[in-house]
Amino acid sequence: MDTPSAEATIGTAVRVTGWALDPAGVRSVEIRVDGQPHPARYGISRPDVAQVKPDYPGAAESGFAFEGDFAPLSPGRHELAIVAINRAGAETQIAKRSLIPPSALAQWQQLHARRRGDVLPPFYVLPGLSGIALGGALELEDAYAPYLSPTFAVGMRVPILYLRTTHGADHDWTFDPDWDIERRCGDRRIAEDSLSKTITYSIEHKLPVLFTLNGGIWADAACDVPAWDINDHLEQDKVNCQWNEHDEVMPDDYLKHLPGATSAPELGRSLTFNVYAADNRRYKKRNLQAAGRMVARFAREHPDLFVGVNVDPDTYLNPFFAEKQWYDYNPGTLKQFRHWLAGTGPYAGAREEGIPDLSRYRRAHPLTLAQVSSLAGKRFRTWEDVDPPRAFPRQGKPFWEDAWTHEWEMFRRHLVGLHYDQLSQWLTEAGLPAARIFSSQGFIAPYPEAFPFAVRIDSPTKNHDSGGMSIEGSIPLDGHLGAIVYGGSAVNDVRMENGANLFATFHRMDAGWAVVEFNTADFRTPNELPSYALAYRALREMFNFGARFVSPMAWNGSNGIYAGQAGYISFMAWRNTPLEDAMRDFAVSHAYVPPGARLWTFGSVRHADDDGWTAAPGVTRVAGNGYLDVQSAGGPAVLLSPTPLALLPAETDLLVVGSDADALSSVAVDARLDNKSWVAVAPPQAVSRLEVTAAGISVPLVWPASGSVEQLRVRLTPRDGSAKVRIRHIALLPPARR
Repeated sequence: MDTPSAEATIGTAVRVTGWALDPAGVRSVEIRVDGQPHPARYGISRPDVAQVKPDYPGAAESGFAFEGDFAPLSPGRHELAIVAINRAGAETQIAKRSLIPPSALAQWQQLHARRRGDVLPPFYVLPGLSGIALGGALELEDAYAPYLSPTFAVGMRVPILYLRTTHGADHDWTFDPDWDIERRCGDRRIAEDSLSKTITYSIEHKLPVLFTLNGGIWADAACDVPAWDINDHLEQDKVNCQWNEHDEVMPDDYLKHLPGATSAPELGRSLTFNVYAADNRRYKKRNLQAAGRMVARFAREHPDLFVGVNVDPDTYLNPFFAEKQWYDYNPGTLKQFRHWLAGTGPYAGAREEGIPDLSRYRRAHPLTLAQVSSLAGKRFRTWEDVDPPRAFPRQGKPFWEDAWTHEWEMFRRHLVGLHYDQLSQWLTEAGLPAARIFSSQGFIAPYPEAFPFAVRIDSPTKNHDSGGMSIEGSIPLDGHLGAIVYGGSAVNDVRMENGANLFATFHRMDAGWAVVEFNTADFRTPNELPSYALAYRALREMFNFGARFVSPMAWNGSNGIYAGQAGYISFMAWRNTPLEDAMRDFAVSHAYVPPGARLWTFGSVRHADDDGWTAAPGVTRVAGNGYLDVQSAGGPAVLLSPTPLALLPAETDLLVVGSDADALSSVAVDARLDNKSWVAVAPPQAVSRLEVTAAGISVPLVWPASGSVEQLRVRLTPRDGSAKVRIRHIALLPPARR
């Protein structure tokens, strides 16, 4: 296909040109819009094609052309496919493009302008990538140009390995922003990106960027280079490492069989997080702040290009041994555990050089030595004798029911949380705003037999090695939660200990959260290909529960055109996948819809979904591709929103029903609060007295003084009491900005 070259055409008219050959000869070429065929003119002279492909039948007249207007098209993205049919009837898709009627991008514009949505930052989609100088970001700045709007932007997420990209041992491993990516360990590059080249590329290509400042478990996993990497250097001394319950430290490549983004990852050793590990803390703080100061300067000079930073993905007490080993029994960690139990040392504000004041983390009720002995079921004569559990039985009294194990588990969660707190604190000291700092914690759906993961630091102990992970401990003191979600977690389908859903919990605990890495595929089943419906659901759920941005894996990962072939990794695939397709539809449906809104589009042009909305008894609802048809036998058609919404009244003051105003006589809205009571937030109002825009019917909401909203009830009264009403979408918009 020669034209159109852009992936999407804004409009309903299109001119298509190109050429087609087939060993069996070409019978015809069709232009198909949403599957409906339209014949192209075939047999146009193409001497250029005949010169290159002289052995194919009809090469000299292999050109095709089509010009037409497909108006009217429904608001949304429509698929335009160019298909060649050979003389035997076999079909080949030559190319695929999109048609987007202007009405699809304009329906929310009026409300956006009136409510000053321009004051809010856009919702970002930031594909993860690497190898900027190697072409890793090529085409990204143009690939989605037709889909951009004031509320939807595209950028990139790039890893900066601040403990690996250094000036080397001769210069005490100081951070090198101009790292030479041609340095290698064996046939691998030590690191594929430098901070300075990433910043330069962002500026030159006007691409917003999220910097993954990674000094964690994955930062040195590719290969061992202690001459350059501080992690690798420090890990040579076991005193700097996490220890298992047998006081052992494994070789770094002990777990090289584990799956991950890096082949043969070196995950056997990881640095200890205890506050007494002076060298670990000194090097990490120094290099992180060096990178942070440079990023802060970039943020000040190019605020429109700076999305934020996320730090140290997968901060755990090493859980990669799958309960064959448990961590961390480093002597410094045990010393800190004892002080945490007793509320002494740094937890009492005792000053010790290089050790932070941890008094804000002091237990409300410190324990005595006698209480600790009772919990442990053994007599400790001194605090130095206190030792955490080192056996985790499943038979008899299982470890997750043991009170002493619970103390140890809470401390491990505290240790992880403290580490993220300190990383964020060091970055704010370097000049970065706390609002743009994010953690990077993995929240993978537990296996069916496993307990849901911990929400709070004091949540019950789980029947698996949590690695010290909890949602509360993943929210930095000077920053926000950055979630890594794959598979079921990415589509908000995770069993939770609090009975809510994952993203509602994130939103309740940190309204500024974001998704720093995700794919709807599950890394535990890399050969399974997720569907378009799951992809659209993931984006809908992330947006509706307030994620500031999302970062899919990966721009230069596996290409979807090779799905199912050897070497294809589904959880690293983005381009030419259902997930990328869903993003395009999402960008169209959310044009001029500001972050902070809730929008249910009932699927898209490509799939039907009720988006979790149900109907009251006596009301039928049928989901179509991008709409919901509702009908009652008489009286209002009552719809119930999904639950829990985890919505604070201050988050919205307007509900919009995307429906034909002539089909409805009145609208009313009730809200169910967290105390289970229902209150009217919009009494029955005649549609004729409500504002109607291209987006639909605007219904002002008046909220009670307090309480979280868990569910909405929307009552739609048709003009004809038993008529079917079609709803394109339902939305909640954030309050108008002043």
